Amino acid sequence: MEYIYRKNESTAYQWKDGQGLKWNCERKPDGEVFADVRKKNRLDTNDVLLNDKACIVVEPCKKKLGFFEKVAGYIPCSDKNGASGYIRIVKTAGKKIAATVIILLILLAGGILGLREMMKPGDDTPIRIASGEMTNPNPQNIRIPGIERVYVDAGDTHVQQLLLNVEGNAYNLQYTIELEDTGEVIYKSKVIQPGYGIREFDLTRTFEEGEYNILVTVNSSAREEEADSSEDAAYNAGQLEAILIVE
Repeated sequence: MEYIYRKNESTAYQWKDGQGLKWNCERKPDGEVFADVRKKNRLDTNDVLLNDKACIVVEPCKKKLGFFEKVAGYIPCSDKNGASGYIRIVKTAGKKIAATVIILLILLAGGILGLREMMKPGDDTPIRIASGEMTNPNPQNIRIPGIERVYVDAGDTHVQQLLLNVEGNAYNLQYTIELEDTGEVIYKSKVIQPGYGIREFDLTRTFEEGEYNILVTVNSSAREEEADSSEDAAYNAGQLEAILIVE
C-alpha cells in the first residue's frame, strides 16, 4: 500500500525521520489513521509513505502501543483511493524508561540493603572470625587478646571493637566492661565460642568527650558439650585495664 503525503503548511510541528527528512505533523488526527511509522521500523513491509522527495516504510497500525511507546503526532496523507487520513508517529517514551530505570535501581538498592541487613547478625551477636587473625596453639591455657583502648563518639553508644575468643581456646568467653572508679557495668557480651568474636556492640549509655578508665573482665566457661551441671563451670579468666576514649 502506498500513501501520499499531504503537506499542510498550517500543521503544528515537524517530525524528522530516520533519514533526517522533515514531515509536517498534526497533534491530533482529524480522520482515519492508516498506519504507524517509527524512526526505525520493526517490521519489513511493502507499505510506504511517499512525497516528491522521499519514501519511508510504514507498519500496520497497532491497536495498543507498547508500555515504553507513545504517539508523537500524525502525518497527513491520502491512500491510493484518494481518501484523506494520517500516518501515526510512534516513538520511545524516554521519560517513562528513565522513571522505570530509577524505580528499579531504588528497588534493587533497597533489596540489597535489606538482604545485607537480613544476613548481618545483631550488633553483638558472635560471628565466625577467620582463624588467621589469632589462634591459641596450647588449649591448656586461655589466650585473651589485649585491649588497651576502646573508642566511641560523644553522645553515641555504638562501639566498633573486636571481642574475640581465639580459635584453639578450650572454653567459651564472656566480656564485661565496667568503669574502674564506680564499678558501673556499661557492657556485658553474650557467650562467645572459640573461633568466634563480636566486632561491634552498644554501651548501656552515652558519655561526654574525655577519657575514662575501664576494666575489661573476661569470664570463661566450659563449652556446652563439656559442661558439668554439678559444678559452676564459669570462672574468671583475666582482667584487662583499658581506656574508654570518647571523641
